[in-house]
Amino acid sequence: MRVVALGAAVLAAAASAATAAVSLLPFTVAAKAGPRHGPAPAILEHLRVARHPGFDRVVFEFRSGTPAWSARYVPKVVHDGSGKPVALSGRAFLHVVFHGAGIDRARAGAPDIVRTPRFPTLLQVKEAGDFEGVVSFGLGLRRGVGFRGFHLSGPGRLVVDIVH
Repeated sequence: MRVVALGAAVLAAAASAATAAVSLLPFTVAAKAGPRHGPAPAILEHLRVARHPGFDRVVFEFRSGTPAWSARYVPKVVHDGSGKPVALSGRAFLHVVFHGAGIDRARAGAPDIVRTPRFPTLLQVKEAGDFEGVVSFGLGLRRGVGFRGFHLSGPGRLVVDIVH
């Protein structure tokens, strides 16, 4: 019984520390990037969006860890390969790119992944490419505002928060 209680206390402390570390990440308009966590390729299985007090959240969930990633504001998001513009709702656009990744279409969506939540800042998330180990998405926003990106494990996730 004591082992279970101790294990729960350790898990609670770890979760609290992770939450505190994330809450300290600043919302800025600067480009962001992160390294791979786990083996390649990381396979995208789920894309979720959520509204929170003060920010909107996009969660990319992967099987086999998370790939290297980058996120930055761009004048327009273009489809990988064709270079054609991705039609996105909004006036500002974030381009999120994963290297060493693929998509599990049976779990994540086919043929293209699109979410249109129309939250206070986040209006739309749309797949922009899945080619030769590079997966990318465009995020359509009402306006250019600060954002943050960070990795979570168990399962591997990349989280992008966009301030209201």
